Amino acid sequence: MKFEVSIARDGHQTLSINGIHIYSKYKPIDHVNSFIDKELDIEAEGYLLLGLGLGYHLNSIVKKVGKKKIYVLCVDKREQEIFMHSTISNDLLNLSNVDIVYDPKYIEINKNYQIIIPNAWLQVLDKNNPLYYFLADIKIKQESYNSQKELLENNFSNNLLLNDKNLNHYISETKQVNKIACLVSSGPSLNETKGWLKDVRKQLFILCVGSALKVLLKENIIPDAVIISDPKVNIIQQLEGTNFDGPLFYLSTANYVATSNYLHKKYILFQSGYKKAENIAQQYNIPLVDTGGSVATTGFSTLKILGFNTIILFGQDLGFKENQTHAKFSTSGRIVYENEKLLKVISNNGEEIYTTPNLHSYLMWFNSKMKDSNNLKVFNTALNGAKIHNVEYIDQDKFYKIVHS
Repeated sequence: MKFEVSIARDGHQTLSINGIHIYSKYKPIDHVNSFIDKELDIEAEGYLLLGLGLGYHLNSIVKKVGKKKIYVLCVDKREQEIFMHSTISNDLLNLSNVDIVYDPKYIEINKNYQIIIPNAWLQVLDKNNPLYYFLADIKIKQESYNSQKELLENNFSNNLLLNDKNLNHYISETKQVNKIACLVSSGPSLNETKGWLKDVRKQLFILCVGSALKVLLKENIIPDAVIISDPKVNIIQQLEGTNFDGPLFYLSTANYVATSNYLHKKYILFQSGYKKAENIAQQYNIPLVDTGGSVATTGFSTLKILGFNTIILFGQDLGFKENQTHAKFSTSGRIVYENEKLLKVISNNGEEIYTTPNLHSYLMWFNSKMKDSNNLKVFNTALNGAKIHNVEYIDQDKFYKIVHS
């Protein structure tokens, strides 16, 4: 990495790495303070900050959180030398609550810690660093939450007013026979695999994400339940005009117009990571759903809570061989263009395919959940979809054998 310290327009030191400005060229400290003011969760138990540099982000956090524990993860060992020449380093040295580390194995945090990732530091972090995609995933979710915070809160408040049942009610009302669960998403592989469900429909419990509902209904395949999670109003189109009258699972922050318009059985899901939902779930002893950032990952978590020990994934591509991200007739998806920032991953057929940062985030979630799958058996039917750790690809013949075994 090429570090360059210079003087900003306001007279303070500033820093660039490999030509990327870590701080403003004009008012670096003001810029950092503004970022921390917007980003910082003052109620967090402790903090993990990416990047040391001249210490500006660290200094801004220290002033606001007092003696709470702060870890600073450096992206390069030379940062220590840069930091020692900073005009504010003397104020930050030897603070008992601050640990500056170069290896994440020295970091001990829990879910009550806030991870703070300045965009510039993420940009200079080597993509071959095993931490890069982990931190990029966190950053994507943080930015998504921050951009939709008011919408989420509005949806949550209005959904509570519906006074719908929750997962505990569904479990007590439903006597599940020992069926195999199929989670149907709307990835492009669904174009080829949706027909597999017809002949063995009665032996399956089918949970369909909202964007795939119309795809299944065109094949006269009626799912056992549908799940939605999107907070935006355009989610309405996933259900309207379908005449589907089965159970609807919806995330507590899903768009309340869509949830209130649905006049049949519905069950609200309370998600981990959203404090208001966690509080209600704790108060009434309701299972918390791990969302993973997408409706499919939310559906996967829901099926686990419902007790299914075999889950077969349909349309769970998490990538694409050509340029179409979703199946035909899906209410989601788009065409991907060559100038977009795409990543490459290995598919179930051993070839490289493209994926977007968001889809890669969901792939990482599945990978983490399948590291220790215990007695859970998970299979994927997407030949040209991304390979998920510990998830076997199955063709149509193997699918029928599993169903009939």
